[in-house]
Amino acid sequence: MLFELDVIDAVCEDLEERGYVIINRKAEMKHSGKDVIAKKTNSNKDIRLFIEAIGETSSDSSSNRYGKPFERGQIKVHISELLFGTAETLSMPKLDEYMYKTAIAIPDNKDHREFINKIKPFLGSIDIAVFFVKGSKVSEIISNWEV
Repeated sequence: MLFELDVIDAVCEDLEERGYVIINRKAEMKHSGKDVIAKKTNSNKDIRLFIEAIGETSSDSSSNRYGKPFERGQIKVHISELLFGTAETLSMPKLDEYMYKTAIAIPDNKDHREFINKIKPFLGSIDIAVFFVKGSKVSEIISNWEV
């Protein structure tokens, strides 16, 4: 079972291998703000990538869901919350020196994939990338832009 911080660790490692520098990342569950903020310099403009993440079980050891997979209804709510977080990012005032990109990072399992497949055209239409994480690695990235 992947905790949210496991998903974040895998995404950060993958991004660093792709040449990104991690500016900020959630390191504990009581963190507020974006789960990952990374930057990458390219020939045109620097990219600022804002990522919202979720695990597949509760990280709270006192929770009834601790160590148990989230139910389908909970997964749907979590994905909705991730999308709200990306909408907040897309609504931020933009600075000319950065190109802003958004993504969500989720466990690579049947239920998460099923919900993402239902909204894949929408995600593509507003350029939200999806990082799927299996074990300790990013297993796939779905994106209309080069991550």
